[in-house]
Amino acid sequence: MRKIAIILSGLFLFAFSAFSVGCSQNKSARTSYDIVCALDGDTLVGVETVDFYNHGENVIKEIKFNLFGNAFRKDAKYSPISTQYFSKAYPNGISYGGMTINSVKCGKEDLEFSICGEDENVLLVTLLNEVYPEERVELVIDYTLKLADVIARTGYNENTVNLANFYPIVCALDDSGFYECVYYSSGDPFYSDCSDYKVTLTADKKYVVASSGKSVNTLDNGKTLTNTFTAENVRSFAFVLSEKFKVLNGNALGVDVMYYYYDDASPEKSLEYAIRSVETFTEKFGEYPYKQYSVCQTKFVQGGMEFPALVMISDDLTGSAYGEVIVHETAHQWWQTAVGNNEIKYGFLDEGLAEYSVVVFYENYPEYGMNREDMVKSAETTYRVYCSVYDKIFGKVDTSMLRSLGEYKGEYEYVNIAYIKPCIMYDTLRESVGDNKFFSALSRYYKQYKFKNACPDDLVGAFEKVGADSNGFFESFFNGKVII
Repeated sequence: MRKIAIILSGLFLFAFSAFSVGCSQNKSARTSYDIVCALDGDTLVGVETVDFYNHGENVIKEIKFNLFGNAFRKDAKYSPISTQYFSKAYPNGISYGGMTINSVKCGKEDLEFSICGEDENVLLVTLLNEVYPEERVELVIDYTLKLADVIARTGYNENTVNLANFYPIVCALDDSGFYECVYYSSGDPFYSDCSDYKVTLTADKKYVVASSGKSVNTLDNGKTLTNTFTAENVRSFAFVLSEKFKVLNGNALGVDVMYYYYDDASPEKSLEYAIRSVETFTEKFGEYPYKQYSVCQTKFVQGGMEFPALVMISDDLTGSAYGEVIVHETAHQWWQTAVGNNEIKYGFLDEGLAEYSVVVFYENYPEYGMNREDMVKSAETTYRVYCSVYDKIFGKVDTSMLRSLGEYKGEYEYVNIAYIKPCIMYDTLRESVGDNKFFSALSRYYKQYKFKNACPDDLVGAFEKVGADSNGFFESFFNGKVII
């Protein structure tokens, strides 16, 4: 613990400097984060300077932060891992983590704060003064994150350290106020606004570090390295660390593409999937939103997970399945990273578009042996089996898409409603309106809501504006009237 204390005292000095000169220079109409943190074993200590910008219409007296790291604590109400993946996620037995808030300051003043929310998942900070629309306030949060030995978005395992959700993040601010995210085990329980980041991470020199940001400085401390990264207009920031990483570099239309791997018989092909995905989706939907993109092989209980400019790909996958997940997670750079949405309420918005983007990718590369017709037929078969199974088990099947993560019975139902059914929906619509209107609508949707949060009506509106009148088409799929 003495080592942690020494590191933390250094972080305070670093953070004070950032607080004094860093965040005050931010002129964008966005919140910014200046995070200085150090990883020692299974413990990360951090000091986070948050330059909060009130982009809402109401006066703010309190600010809420999602504490996703608390989902892994021992007494959590909701398990962050579904029953289906539980044994796989904890190969060494159950392990716990958690996030501790040590202090919150505004300048030299200590602020009152409390841990609240449905599952101790929210940090509530009471401000000294009200913050009016388009005004700012700077806070400094001192926190500690204990990592669990778990194969998940956040945690450590035999091959990597996955550092997503490693800091308190301001809850998305919408018309109803700050939105508190419950960490459900099915789907992606996230909703956030775009912000600017400067993140400084100190870790053992043995690690190769992949991040959401661009590296701007590296300091060799002897046994450790201190790396500083920056990223603008991103919804969150993530790292993957491994002492086993090898790195391949490529370029896609001016975007630096990095592939981090440790067990891949064909790494060049994996990099090719990433490069071709960026190129294809840029052509079909619009320009890739950042200057770099990192694809990281890691241990993960599901196929993969997307973050801004970085994705995690499970090392359990091989061959074409591995490539397909790279394509899907790359598509999320358009649908969720750029065009955001409340993934708890409308998980199908980004997942459905990402899944159909996979179809679009493969129809442009027949050499991979997959085509649009067969992929859509496979989706229809999968969906019909789901409907049949649920009808036999429960006497009925709920095919409505407008429901939150907490309303799904499990992973199987969620995948069929959020991934498979929307994929069928988009192909049906494409057949009806033609390619020109279909891709014109998606390009419009991307351009209009890039770096914003969209809702289902925004998607429908994008199609209506190009003359693809839905005539109730979307509504019938959304509310479950259409089974197929």
